[in-house]
Amino acid sequence: MEKEAVIEVRDLRKTYYLGQTKVHALRGVDFKIYKGDFVSIVGPSGCGKSTIMHILGLLDTPTSGDIFINGQKASDLSDEELTFLRNKNIGFVFQFFFLSPYLSAVENVQLPMIFSNKSENERKKKAEELLKKTGLSDRMHHLPNQLSGGQRQRVAIARALSNNPTLILADEPTGNLDSETGREILEVFKELWNQGNTVVIVTHDEYVAKKAKRIFRMLDGKIISEVKGEELDRKVIKELDTQNHKKKKGVK
Repeated sequence: MEKEAVIEVRDLRKTYYLGQTKVHALRGVDFKIYKGDFVSIVGPSGCGKSTIMHILGLLDTPTSGDIFINGQKASDLSDEELTFLRNKNIGFVFQFFFLSPYLSAVENVQLPMIFSNKSENERKKKAEELLKKTGLSDRMHHLPNQLSGGQRQRVAIARALSNNPTLILADEPTGNLDSETGREILEVFKELWNQGNTVVIVTHDEYVAKKAKRIFRMLDGKIISEVKGEELDRKVIKELDTQNHKKKKGVK
């Protein structure tokens, strides 16, 4: 039985113009992401990984090529239909959190649900459940400036889960955090995957990338390789885990 594809992209190309300069951000990208996948997209700055993340999240459109979300061809949909599809199926986590500074953690998590016809009581209950799930039961009513970077990212993750999305897209989710906090946030994503969620992380961090089930490596607008994370550099990952454990224990 063939696996269920949450996302399929076919020959994606994206061209920008910077003045008179033509920039080929994507040069023909093809792949499928299946239900329950944990995928990382890794590569150097300018390789096209953020561009493809925006296209996967229906925040941008390709110059050519097709993208299918749960079998629906995005280019066949109106702007209103795209907004509905995005709100229903995709949860976003960004490097810089993008939380409203004037709303508490529980209020920030409720924001995507406002457009889902849920009552105020339903929204609040779901937000509280998600914050407990991400380890913030004692920080629900704090404003973002009263939270650490890791706590703010946990609020962002809870917000991404608020509409029970088919897909969680994370753009450099550990990039604005110190290494130890970044590892903690990565564990949150791993736990979400273990619970059956489909997770895609764009990152430049090799340690983060290698924790995924599948790794897409990008260079110059193309995917140049795909490998299985659990089969890649097991020794290196084990050494890094050991070093991180020693740091927590204060061992030199």
